[in-house]
Amino acid sequence: MWHPNYGPSSDYTAAELHNLWAHYAAEAEVVDRWLGRVLQKIDDLQLWDDTIVVVTSDHGTSIGEHARTGKSNISERDRRYWPIYPEIGHVPFLVAGSGIPRGAQLDLIAQPIDLLPTLCNLAGVDMAPPQPFQGRSFAQAVLDGAGRGREYAVSGCHVRPEGGAPPREATTPFLVTQQWGYAPVGARGRCELYDLRADPLATTDVARDHPQVLAELHEMLLAHLEAHGAAEAMRCLWHEDTLGADGDWAIDYPNADV
Repeated sequence: MWHPNYGPSSDYTAAELHNLWAHYAAEAEVVDRWLGRVLQKIDDLQLWDDTIVVVTSDHGTSIGEHARTGKSNISERDRRYWPIYPEIGHVPFLVAGSGIPRGAQLDLIAQPIDLLPTLCNLAGVDMAPPQPFQGRSFAQAVLDGAGRGREYAVSGCHVRPEGGAPPREATTPFLVTQQWGYAPVGARGRCELYDLRADPLATTDVARDHPQVLAELHEMLLAHLEAHGAAEAMRCLWHEDTLGADGDWAIDYPNADV
């Protein structure tokens, strides 16, 4: 059980899922151990005054969360859409180095495209890119140990439209604010909403209880796509007419849980 499949977690027994969890934990311990050796060498060479160390990740993985394993769906038997839920999209970001307060924790929202301008600012690098960065530096917040980040973040993948709708088994976007997690196309084709303050792993869909929040978050998503030059075909996949849809995009998807 070295690596999970990319599909329904029901392919595994409870014992097999536990074994996958054990391997995942062991892999994290290996990374932790070797990271410690890198940090120790920086201590030994007294390099902290002109060094910045960042620990982050490209994505997480599901090991049973949302009844799936892996980061995306390649199973012909799983007809769900796969929103980028928190266990996939909420990655760590730790930074240390000259001038950065030790032991501080920032509750702010950032995206991977923010890392380049942030690191350049922390390193004192003058930036003159041919085109402006779309990322926003949060270096000052890191140095101050306090500050604000983005109002929201969007995780997504390139999706090829099929007849104006996302293809079945597609990985679909997930928008996050300080309180809410929003999937315009959830597992069964309906929009999903999660109160991340009370439910950080996005286990209980509360979309039916908050129609106004859904509308506001959907406008955020469309504005984000337009601001970043998304093609019209891509923006149309998440058109407001899809709000409140009752699973009609999830063609042939069974009513029973996978």
